[in-house]
Amino acid sequence: NAGQKSENARQQLERHNKELKAKLVELEGTVKSKFKASISALEAKLLQLEEQLEQEAKERAAANKTLRRSEKKLKEVLLQVEDERRHADQYKEQMEKANSRLKQLKRHWQEAEEEATRANASRRKLQRELDEAGEAEALSRELTSLKNRLRRGGPVGSFPGRSGRHQLHLEGGSVEVSDEDADSQAGDLNEAQTSSVE
Repeated sequence: NAGQKSENARQQLERHNKELKAKLVELEGTVKSKFKASISALEAKLLQLEEQLEQEAKERAAANKTLRRSEKKLKEVLLQVEDERRHADQYKEQMEKANSRLKQLKRHWQEAEEEATRANASRRKLQRELDEAGEAEALSRELTSLKNRLRRGGPVGSFPGRSGRHQLHLEGGSVEVSDEDADSQAGDLNEAQTSSVE
């Protein structure tokens, strides 16, 4: 009986051992399958991450290139703005000089206009003096002619029509007469001459 029990126990242990080995093999297969699946998933994930990193690297490179291009363009724009500002300052300075020159020319033109006005006034005054001198000279000639006619005993005519008063320079002094007075005196001289002849 003891031997039979021992044999039964051994057989039971062997069956249990076989069951454990079978479970172990099954577990090892399951673990290997899961491990392989995990490895495959990790490899796929790693590949995806590598592709993502590569894409991000390309995008960073493109962004850096765009940034450098933008910085270069910004520098060019800043230089252009500075150049335009300098030109604007130059134009402003030239405009101020032009305005100052224009004011100076305007002042000179006003001075020249005033000088021309004074010159015209002086010319008109001189012309009046010349006209008066000419009239006085003509009147002096007429008076001389009148004296000569009186000396010769000829008739005395009236003075040609003029307006105004005249300064007559006679022997021993001068007399200021108007046109009406001159014509009246001429008539008186004619009457006196006629009476003396009779």
